Amino acid sequence: MADHVYINNYSNKGKLAISRNVFDSVVSNTLDRLKVSKSSKQMKRNQRFRLNRPVQTTIRHGIVHVWVAVDIPKGESIQAISRKIEEEIADSFLAMTDQIPFDVQVKVETLIQ
Repeated sequence: MADHVYINNYSNKGKLAISRNVFDSVVSNTLDRLKVSKSSKQMKRNQRFRLNRPVQTTIRHGIVHVWVAVDIPKGESIQAISRKIEEEIADSFLAMTDQIPFDVQVKVETLIQ
């Protein structure tokens, strides 16, 4: 698993890379802009400490894979909200770098009231 994805540098004066932490920040900013709450669900009952990472980014073979866990209000369409989140994250990535391939997965953890 890589920590950076390299961008084609056509000037040949060095390498340009984007860290996976940057992609985490872009996703978090997009969720804040959409006013969608990130999941606060605990991992397991018998764990002694909480491991909650609602936004996870990995880079494998030059492809950025993003996994997002969210909480949505009851009565809302899960498919419509998931699709909207995926589209907004994709638009943010395309605005930032139009040449990096990515895969976005949205998981609805809980329905809140």
